[in-house]
Amino acid sequence: MSWTLLQHSILFFCWFVGWLIFWRLRFISESKSNDLPKVSLIVPARNEEKNLPKLLSALKEQTYKNLQIIVVNDNSTDATKQVVMRFDGIVLVDLKEEPPPGWVGKSWACWNGYLKSDGEIIVFMDADVEPARNAVETLVALLMKDGGLVSVWPNQRLEKFYEHLTLPFNMIVVGSMGSFSAFNLKPMGAYGPVVVVKRKDYEETKGHSAFKNGVLEDIKLGRLFIEKGYAVNNYLGGRIIKFRMYPNGFKEMFEGFTKNMSLGAASAGLNFFLVFSWLVGVYSSIFNLLSPSFFIYYFLFVLQIHIVSRKTGDYNFLDALLYPMHFSFFLIVFFTSLIKVIFFKTVVWKGRKIRV
Repeated sequence: MSWTLLQHSILFFCWFVGWLIFWRLRFISESKSNDLPKVSLIVPARNEEKNLPKLLSALKEQTYKNLQIIVVNDNSTDATKQVVMRFDGIVLVDLKEEPPPGWVGKSWACWNGYLKSDGEIIVFMDADVEPARNAVETLVALLMKDGGLVSVWPNQRLEKFYEHLTLPFNMIVVGSMGSFSAFNLKPMGAYGPVVVVKRKDYEETKGHSAFKNGVLEDIKLGRLFIEKGYAVNNYLGGRIIKFRMYPNGFKEMFEGFTKNMSLGAASAGLNFFLVFSWLVGVYSSIFNLLSPSFFIYYFLFVLQIHIVSRKTGDYNFLDALLYPMHFSFFLIVFFTSLIKVIFFKTVVWKGRKIRV
């Protein structure tokens, strides 16, 4: 076999692996439950004064009425607390100090929210999530059907140009979980923006207190449930649950991705090798972009990226055409994250230094 033919075979194989990774993307769909157990919805919030008004307004309009809303102000330095106090009927947990030794911020906030809750079902929801009116009702029905732990990766809503650079991160997060592949693999964990569990199951597993000192709490919570014998089912948010991941500027987006990228790759197990194989094809197609004999692969990846990415967010065909730019940015972020984790062992998020 000639070297050129081998290159063609590798590129086509990597492109095909991409289809296998995203084989069965599944979305939450509008559902109703005959049971109406009390739901405690917990929002961990650090410096979220800009996101909270939209989220809390949406939560107050939910069709599911047996709902307790708890916001945990995680020692914010902005007006997060004042925003929460403008809304009637919201339980405010006001953490005025940094997490105690052994704890990391979001896990500490989630745990304190749980301690103040009394619902039979617990929903953890990030402050940047944008739920439709029937979102909680749908999540309850899903949990009643699936049991264990249910998590949702919201549909990415875009408003500004820089937000389109989230395309490769979005695709990689969705694909690396393993929940949607053709291989029917166990998921590597859960998605963090929306997590739904029964109270008794959360207490039996010890929830966030079981891994209090680690980042990637979403992955670890999902793994914890799997280890304890519970089902973990991950979904895409579709039209019911959306978010703007980093609406406050390019710097916030860069910090957010560098916090998680390299650690997430190290946690992905077998799914990492599948995603890595696909990325080999993506970058090989970029490096061979000017070679006439390999140009066809650019269009093959444009087609694949367009079909998959538009199911995860407001990405358009131009995003797919410009995928070399998007994935080049991803490479810069990934290696920045790697350097911070390996050499500095510290990342910064929302003004807080986190040891990793």
